[in-house]
Amino acid sequence: MARRPNPRYIRSEPIPAAEPAREQRTPQTPPTRSAMRRWLRRHRWQMVPVQVAGGAYLVAGLADVAPTYGYGTLVVAGAAGLALVQRLTPAEQLYGRLVVGGTAGWVVLADLAGPWSLGAAALWAAGLWAGGTPWWRSHRVRGRIRVDALVEAWPDWSHRAGLGGVRVVSGTAGRVYDRLRLEVVRGQQRARTVVDHLEDLACVRGVPVWRLRIDPQGGGEDPGQLDLLVTHTDPWRDERGQPVPLPHPATEDLAAWCQPTSMVDPIPWGVTADGPAASLAVRNDRGGRAVAIASKKGGGKTVLLHNLLAGLCRMVDVDIAVVDCKEHGKASRPWAPRLIRRATNPAEAIALLRWAADENDRRGAASPDSVLKPTARRRALVVVIDEYGALVLADENAKEWTEALARKIRSASGALIIADQRPDHSTWTGALRGQLDEVVVGLLENRRDVKAILPSTEGVDPTEFDLSGQMVQQAGKRGRQIESRTWHLEDPADIAAIVQACRDRWPDEQVTGALPNASRSTSELEKTLELPRGAGAEQVRAKIRDALDAITAQDHTGVPDLSADEMRRRGQATPPAPPTAEESTLDDRIMGALRAAPAEGIAMADLVEQVGAPRSTVQVRCSALRRQGEAYAHPARGAHARWHVTQSTQPAMSNA
Repeated sequence: MARRPNPRYIRSEPIPAAEPAREQRTPQTPPTRSAMRRWLRRHRWQMVPVQVAGGAYLVAGLADVAPTYGYGTLVVAGAAGLALVQRLTPAEQLYGRLVVGGTAGWVVLADLAGPWSLGAAALWAAGLWAGGTPWWRSHRVRGRIRVDALVEAWPDWSHRAGLGGVRVVSGTAGRVYDRLRLEVVRGQQRARTVVDHLEDLACVRGVPVWRLRIDPQGGGEDPGQLDLLVTHTDPWRDERGQPVPLPHPATEDLAAWCQPTSMVDPIPWGVTADGPAASLAVRNDRGGRAVAIASKKGGGKTVLLHNLLAGLCRMVDVDIAVVDCKEHGKASRPWAPRLIRRATNPAEAIALLRWAADENDRRGAASPDSVLKPTARRRALVVVIDEYGALVLADENAKEWTEALARKIRSASGALIIADQRPDHSTWTGALRGQLDEVVVGLLENRRDVKAILPSTEGVDPTEFDLSGQMVQQAGKRGRQIESRTWHLEDPADIAAIVQACRDRWPDEQVTGALPNASRSTSELEKTLELPRGAGAEQVRAKIRDALDAITAQDHTGVPDLSADEMRRRGQATPPAPPTAEESTLDDRIMGALRAAPAEGIAMADLVEQVGAPRSTVQVRCSALRRQGEAYAHPARGAHARWHVTQSTQPAMSNA
């Protein structure tokens, strides 16, 4: 039994008739009137200077015959031209005033010397060339021509690509791409239809696919409209579609790049898809900001961190601390002279995060303002954490201290930059994502990683990036997604040149010779394992052999031979470090408040109010008491969590 089609989904538009065959014209066939009309319409913007010059000649001829009417027409036309000029940019206003003044001056001279004389005609031709050249070279005029050609070609273009019914509402020219606002047939088509036919549109138009893309946040307020971007000048690719190199400005002009800046200035780090420089702000009017960076291996995360550190390096009111546990801090080693502190293993990372939290509170308390205003004498602290996911896997406490630092870093105008290769919901929890002000995402492995870090997945897909250093930047869930590509800065020699050029902005410890920024293991490694060139390498090998022989000659009798499982078990059974006197006093106050709490427990907000300590500090101590089995929370997380005292003498399981 055949099913009747639903009339709601039946196409209401008539099927377009086949186009008649175009008449074949030979070169000897004279152009018809319709062809000439089409040519004039297509080139109407190029003909504007000719029309203005021709009108000036007519006004000059009228002034020669009837001066009153001629000069009256000149005054009216000049006033109208000056009124239209006021709507343009300052440079275009100057050009328009010069054209109006030159045209009026030529009319007066032509009236005195005779408009039909040879001198007047030569001056007219010279004026047409001088005034028309800027017009013909203007990017706005060329953009108008391009957009008109796209709009006129769209009916045939869309019909051949299988998008019949989609019409152009408006067109806008740009320096990098032209924007066509399209409207789909209501109830019959969706915006996804145009996305699926992008390859067909590119094939019909004869352009590469990457020159056509859909603006995910375009279309205005009408859900039935979307914006098609037709790229004509790509700052990332050459004419053949190959990626062009984007060198860092410091490698081209080091002195200009290293001019002193402030923390309130955004950090430029690349080139956007529209052409201007991409930037990232680490501070706003409300204080510091927390920024997240995510990209898989080879996606440009490290290069982006180098760009951000280069921008921070030239700031006069910033102290920088870096956590880099990958390969003993190899990536951050060239920046060491500019850093106030650096950690290269999980133990040093935890110590640095605890120190950063205390240092941030100290700087905020010492500020006379409610929010620290960084200066050269009162600096703000910027903490950069690389490989955050690997750090959390190495030590679970890193997540708690990072979340605590993210909550309080903005109070003293500090900034927190966290980078990760593989974002995951277990590490990027809601407590941390809620503190992020901006996210920069590069190439990722799958959509699960994208959902774990990017505020909005309805837009650019980072899993489809095909260029090195290609990023998408978004501030908040409602922010606009901006596609960018990073500058290339990876050579240690270029980094060392930037650091040395900003020597006047080094911390005092580095200027005086003390280097607390590098870890002890890393600094000793750099001093003892410097391999000299040439024959000196044999001397280093001899020293290494002697050291190994000395280790072998040691007496190892009585040392138990433990398996890996036994060593792991003994490491887990090792008791934690005893709390300090201040932490013990705070634990007693917390336990007293928990014992006095009602049967349903006590909320964290009420506990903070009774203890009288910062919320982050109370949360850290409560987590320690929970690991010791003296307190627990039910439910484990969330706004409805209530803290209780553990009644049983058995050790409680951690519900973190």
